[in-house]
Amino acid sequence: MQLARVKDKSSGGLRAAVYLDGKLVVLEGEPEFADVATLLASGSAGLKKAEQFARRGLENGRALDAASFEYASPTTPAVFLGLGYNYKALTANEGLPENVHPELFAKLPGCAIGHEQPVLVPAVIDKVDYEAELAVVIGRTARRVKAAKALDYVGGYTACNELTAKILPRPKESGSVIIPLKAVDTFGPMGPTLITADEIKNPQNLTMVCRVNGEEKQRFPTSDMVHSVADVIEYITARITLNPGDVISTGTSIGIGIIKKPPEFLKPGDVMEVEIEGYPALRNRIEWESQPPAGQ
Repeated sequence: MQLARVKDKSSGGLRAAVYLDGKLVVLEGEPEFADVATLLASGSAGLKKAEQFARRGLENGRALDAASFEYASPTTPAVFLGLGYNYKALTANEGLPENVHPELFAKLPGCAIGHEQPVLVPAVIDKVDYEAELAVVIGRTARRVKAAKALDYVGGYTACNELTAKILPRPKESGSVIIPLKAVDTFGPMGPTLITADEIKNPQNLTMVCRVNGEEKQRFPTSDMVHSVADVIEYITARITLNPGDVISTGTSIGIGIIKKPPEFLKPGDVMEVEIEGYPALRNRIEWESQPPAGQ
């Protein structure tokens, strides 16, 4: 099943919805349907109830064209983590050893935007790169979880464009600048749908794709991860509690602009698409602010 979070056409508030056959059925009438994170936390019983509601809505003509909705990110994560150099191909391309432990960094809730929402780059940033990534959305509170049971705590998966500001020449050590580069407002588009974990049994058997203005820039298998989704969850929850709706973006691979010769960066008006192959593509346009913020 695929879930989405969309703006209600009458109230303007955000609502959970089920995506079926190119249409959306907005969920209503049950406490579990309050939002996507609440629905994930309700477990298999709540998800089954949502699917039955959506099937009835499809039969009764309550489903609407999915393209007619305004999308938010599937959740607004309180904890939004990313991984650096978590693909063997990218690590090898950079001439680096594979990480012994996952290389974690933090994004912020303000990074999360939805399908077709604009990425707005502050005027103080001049170079931005796309990064197609598989995002893991937590479905139940996870603390001190072992890898063998880790996927039981996943609510679903979604496409993420883990946008990053870039500096040339590239810093040898990015620790002091990682937040200004990674945690910029709107730099974490996700969606358009969340694919529930029961549909994706093995997150290491997917293909991620990125296109810019229709031209394919990235295509890579999640089987190439240095640290699997399950191992990453074990590592994180040994020290950080994750709750329903929290997100782990699991890293990108080769094809990003910074490693091209010469480097290629996004330009105003570029349209980026990121998809988990076989599922709807996340699409966002990038724009720059015309003036720097006050005080800059």
